[in-house]
Amino acid sequence: MAGKSERRVRGWRVASYGLLIVWVGCAVLGMNKVRAGFLTNYGADVTQPAWLYIVTRGLDDPGRRSRVKRWFGATPERAAMVIFLAAALTEASQRVWPRGVFAGRFDPLDIVAYAVGVGACYAIDRLGAQSE
Repeated sequence: MAGKSERRVRGWRVASYGLLIVWVGCAVLGMNKVRAGFLTNYGADVTQPAWLYIVTRGLDDPGRRSRVKRWFGATPERAAMVIFLAAALTEASQRVWPRGVFAGRFDPLDIVAYAVGVGACYAIDRLGAQSE
């Protein structure tokens, strides 16, 4: 049983590092004004909320203690909803306040990308919990 749990944590850790690398890579491309289609348009929008879900839930390091994990990551549902709503609100703020704190151009597909990233992690988290 412990072996299965250790493999699960290792899998989440690999996913966390992979998502972080892709997220930072997308940011670097974007800052350098490189056009790379889906990667630069939606890559960070899929990977950043997914990475936040893993870290907030502490899936990559179950022994880590933090207030964020204790409150926001207490349940898969709470983590998914808080991260998705925060991301969607930052996107919506771009429609009302395009030069504000989260400056940019509103794109409803960004909200879909947030849902895909968080939704995938949520589904895998729930399926893994059911198999234990």
